[in-house]
Amino acid sequence: MKKTPLRILIGLVVVTVSIAAYTLWKVPQRFSPTHELIGEDLIEAFDVDLLEEVRIANSETEVVLRRKGNAFVVANRQDYPIDNVGELRALVDAIARFRVGLEIPADEKHYAEIGLLEPADKKQAEAHQEKRKKEGVEDPADPRGLLISMKGAGDKVFAKMVLGNSFGNTSDRQQSLILRNLTGHEGIWRILGTLTLRTGEATPGANDVRRGPLSDPKAWLSYKFIEVENIKSISLSAPNDKEFKAWTVTRETALGDFTTGDLKEDEEMDTSGTSSFKTLFEKLHIEDVLDPAEAEKKKDRENARQAVITTFDGFTYTFDLTPMKVEEEEGDDVPSTTFSNYIGTVKIEAKFQETRTKGESETAEQAKALDLAFATKLDNLTFKLENEKPYEEHTFEFAQFSISSLNKARDQIVKAKAPPSPEGDTPPAGLPDGLPGSLPPGLIPGGARPSAVTPPVRVPPVENP
Repeated sequence: MKKTPLRILIGLVVVTVSIAAYTLWKVPQRFSPTHELIGEDLIEAFDVDLLEEVRIANSETEVVLRRKGNAFVVANRQDYPIDNVGELRALVDAIARFRVGLEIPADEKHYAEIGLLEPADKKQAEAHQEKRKKEGVEDPADPRGLLISMKGAGDKVFAKMVLGNSFGNTSDRQQSLILRNLTGHEGIWRILGTLTLRTGEATPGANDVRRGPLSDPKAWLSYKFIEVENIKSISLSAPNDKEFKAWTVTRETALGDFTTGDLKEDEEMDTSGTSSFKTLFEKLHIEDVLDPAEAEKKKDRENARQAVITTFDGFTYTFDLTPMKVEEEEGDDVPSTTFSNYIGTVKIEAKFQETRTKGESETAEQAKALDLAFATKLDNLTFKLENEKPYEEHTFEFAQFSISSLNKARDQIVKAKAPPSPEGDTPPAGLPDGLPGSLPPGLIPGGARPSAVTPPVRVPPVENP
């Protein structure tokens, strides 16, 4: 073998080894599979009581939760209270328990490939989807992840991360998440931890639990609303519909039946239409809280209704309810039968009885007990009024089914009386219903029916062979 090629080979080996050694020396320690960060907290610990704002967003929805006094509200829902501060604390605790796992070496150009673009990166997302379509993918997924940001006073950032794909999903929980961390240990990690991606974790025995994605503002809204109890009267009118006949129903006691004051001689109440009035709006729930200006654009004013409800406790609730416009698809000649939800506001007034009327035969001991009970009830009613007055400040969306039990025409709660039977047209006792009172020919008095008698069949004698 000639010496020149051997020298060249040896030189190449030396250069290759030198480059490899230099490259390994330049690689940051965190790229080593045994680096010291594995298992450490992903973000620095912070006091949850110092939290001022939480922002959660995906490619379609965003919620902003903000501290207001000692409570948290949904800032992009007219500062409406959140349902349960415990859920917010659970979210903070889950993220605080995130641990550093395997680091994924990736540059900005790779973010779309692993679903880690921020929700605001719309142009990059669309460009990536177009590229995937050209590659033959019919419906490429949106490459934007879930952004979670937590701040304190003075825009102090406690945590900011974009969650992408995950492994080991179970129901609404995600395990082994891949995320891009923008605070603390920055970088792209497959972290150790679990995160529930929906609000309203069901609890044993809970029926009315609002559930939804973390980024959906509606999923955080308080489930509490006014409770209309002990209804005394209901009035319904249609301000913009001249053909609608307004009606009012009242009852004497909290256990009585509702009736109108304008019944004609040939009319009576239809209890099948008024039976739901006894519990009307006792558990009225909201679907969403709307921006008043935006809500005005969505109203179908022609079918607006106003309901005034009074209670035996002295409350007066005035509801203004307007169905939302039904959006019909272009080119659809068939009228839509979709039932829309209602946009509504409520005004609340109350006038309570301040003193108790004492009975003539009350003893001093009885009067003392009754006075105490009366004072306690008055305190409770006053407290109820104070808690319900803030609902006047908001515009709500109500589900159609929750309003349908109220939105009835007069002929749905009043019906024509059944005509009395003509005199002498009552069937004799023992006759089936529906037969005329006159006795048909052959009918035995007393209600007995003649029976047809069949003569016995005569069998010819059998002759002996």
